[in-house]
Amino acid sequence: MLMQNVRVRFETSRALDAIERRLTVDPLAAGGVIDLVDAARSVDLDGGRPAALLRLGQYIDALSRRLGDGNTALYAITERGAMSDTDFTSNERMVLRRWSDDGLIEMLPPGARVNARVREVAHLTGVPVISRSPLPGHPGPVYLTTGAPGNLELTLAPATGATRTHPVLQRYWRCPASDCPVLGRPPSGGAGQAPPALPSGAPICPRHGDRLIDSGPRPPAMMLAVRINSQVRARFPVTAVRPVVVGRAPDDQQGVTIGNWLDDESSRRVSRNHLRFELRDGMLLVTDVSTNGAAILARTGPTAPPREMDLNRGEPKALGEWDEVEIYPEITVGRADRPPADAPTGSAPASVMADAPTIALRLPPPR
Repeated sequence: MLMQNVRVRFETSRALDAIERRLTVDPLAAGGVIDLVDAARSVDLDGGRPAALLRLGQYIDALSRRLGDGNTALYAITERGAMSDTDFTSNERMVLRRWSDDGLIEMLPPGARVNARVREVAHLTGVPVISRSPLPGHPGPVYLTTGAPGNLELTLAPATGATRTHPVLQRYWRCPASDCPVLGRPPSGGAGQAPPALPSGAPICPRHGDRLIDSGPRPPAMMLAVRINSQVRARFPVTAVRPVVVGRAPDDQQGVTIGNWLDDESSRRVSRNHLRFELRDGMLLVTDVSTNGAAILARTGPTAPPREMDLNRGEPKALGEWDEVEIYPEITVGRADRPPADAPTGSAPASVMADAPTIALRLPPPR
């Protein structure tokens, strides 16, 4: 029995490490924003303990399947009381503290309204909420949980209004608390930044409640994804600073190379430099720079069928929120957080729950 408990703890630790690698407070890297404790209390998923961090892995896996992206991350929010919640094990409480200290999750002050902050992050950034129930009046996309226990799936509910980039995201912000793991310093390398809280219009740190310091302009940025046979093979940010070229083997070393995932026929049809993406005046523009052509698959919403539009070579074209660019059949580029209307049909991404012991979710709480 002792050896079994040791093995379970070891496997649980490995699974939590895998989940940890898929947590972020960078909206550019996140595929969904969620109430951490609400997800951890989804007892119906396994019939186990009242709260278990391993259940976050089921949400991450469901999000990966929905987006066809084995690298998408989860923006998880909770409040400080979770670190003293005895429904979690002592090890889970230590893990929560580590995730908070490392800036992997957003930790709010005790008693804060987590659900309100989840909606605020989604409203400011356009990242979809992952929710157990519909959110009437919420202006952005929502992933609703469906499926039988142990087989969690996400269904994209239609948005009730357009989500636009908020002006507050046009600046970098810094928390006066220099050790703040979320807003202690502006990110480097073009990474995104967690949005400020705006309870009364003035930007404050969601963790400390202090008025934030304006650290200068932030260039607009957007995360795009290359999907091949419905699976995401490359993710890349586009900023207003410089364009990004996608192709079989772009001349620009900072371009996005997709040749490794092409078969013989598609290799002949995808040019070395095929598409150029840039952000200009808040719009995402695409230019066909290939010799083989491309088309825009235009959609007016998350469930609307695509309408094919020609893309004239050398002529920049603005892309809508749900549009994709088709380089070749089953090879498209679009926003990473705006998946195709149909669920992915390719092979499922690797699961973060591969090392999770089933018994770990069903162990009785300590007496």
